[in-house]
Amino acid sequence: METTAAFQAGAGFASDTLFVVVAGTGCTAAFLWAMWAALSAYKGWSKERVDGDVFGLAVLRVVLLVVMFIWLFL
Repeated sequence: METTAAFQAGAGFASDTLFVVVAGTGCTAAFLWAMWAALSAYKGWSKERVDGDVFGLAVLRVVLLVVMFIWLFL
């Protein structure tokens, strides 16, 4: 018995469905974290508690991590 057929027989659904659920959950978590990090950095920058250089690095980190997560999951 092939592994994908064995998984489908045991789980009751195809492994592709599980991949889509895991990828969707991972991308959603990455976007929520990115939104939280960007808003926190912006609030600190607008109240002049965060320097412009630190804000720029925070935005760069957020963008790079979102791109990396999208590349890994999709």
